[in-house]
Amino acid sequence: MKNVPICKGYRETEMCVRCAGECCRLQPGHCLPSEFGSAAAVRAAVAGGRYTVVLLLDAHIMARVVRPHYKDPARTAGCIFHEDNGCELPWQDRPYGCRMLRPRERDGEHCEPEGISIVEAARMWEESGYLPPIWACSRLV
Repeated sequence: MKNVPICKGYRETEMCVRCAGECCRLQPGHCLPSEFGSAAAVRAAVAGGRYTVVLLLDAHIMARVVRPHYKDPARTAGCIFHEDNGCELPWQDRPYGCRMLRPRERDGEHCEPEGISIVEAARMWEESGYLPPIWACSRLV
């Protein structure tokens, strides 16, 4: 597993303020196992309702990743930590995928995820041993 320094990433820009966190209103960023440190910490975060385990399933991967829970779980949209005035989490406590989202520079562009992709993160989660076996999960959100 890669050791990712907590200080790595991008901070909000004026563009983030102007667009009111469009990315955050769509979906939460992904976490890395190193942000939790143990299976017990992951269980506590998920049981607390602020984080969830998401299944990635396509032609290239069947794995899970931990990310903040959705603000609107019925529509699987938004990040639970996103508020009208931005993220409620201090920058250093935000998930890796959030900190590594490079803000767009101009209107009409998209923010660009950098660093460890969600697919790579999912593989890290499966290798970490922090999640129960995938066949033991009775409910996937």
